[in-house]
Amino acid sequence: MFTDFTREEINSENVIELVYDLTDLDREILLLLSENEELTSSEIAEEVDKNQSTAYRSLEKLFEYGLIYKEKQTIRNGGYYFQYSLRPIDKIKEETLQYIEKLYDETQKAIKGMERDDLYS
Repeated sequence: MFTDFTREEINSENVIELVYDLTDLDREILLLLSENEELTSSEIAEEVDKNQSTAYRSLEKLFEYGLIYKEKQTIRNGGYYFQYSLRPIDKIKEETLQYIEKLYDETQKAIKGMERDDLYS
């Protein structure tokens, strides 16, 4: 939550954590992907010492937020798997700034429309 940070504590290392409400596991996976070009969910699960379903939930969250790529790979004899990679940092920065600007605009509108009774309901 935003109130957990002071202005002095908000920096390039934790702003993504703040904006996207990342867990320790989410951050660990992002770091892992920043150090590797592409990894499968099973490789990631092994590296972060979690079961595959736990790692997969975090990967899906990071994918939904647009922080990572997810690419389907077909197995020659049938089946498929996904490979994950970190999106370029400049894209993440650009989209995060757009998200913050939109949130700021919506927050301003909500505050301007706020009535006294809204604080106590």
